[in-house]
Amino acid sequence: MHELFDRVTNNVAYMVSVLGVMSSSMKLEDWYFFTSILVGVVALIANIWHKRVMQRIAKEKGIFFKK
Repeated sequence: MHELFDRVTNNVAYMVSVLGVMSSSMKLEDWYFFTSILVGVVALIANIWHKRVMQRIAKEKGIFFKK
């Protein structure tokens, strides 16, 4: 168990180091690009979540849609 914890901790430390190196070497245009991708993914997730909630509410009220 102790070895597993050490391996996980080492991998997390390595990933944080890699992310630090990558973020420090990024230019402003790269930050804009990755930020816009992140905003798009968040909007897509929110859209899917909203659609499922609206379908559940409609089903509870007896409204059915054909797909």
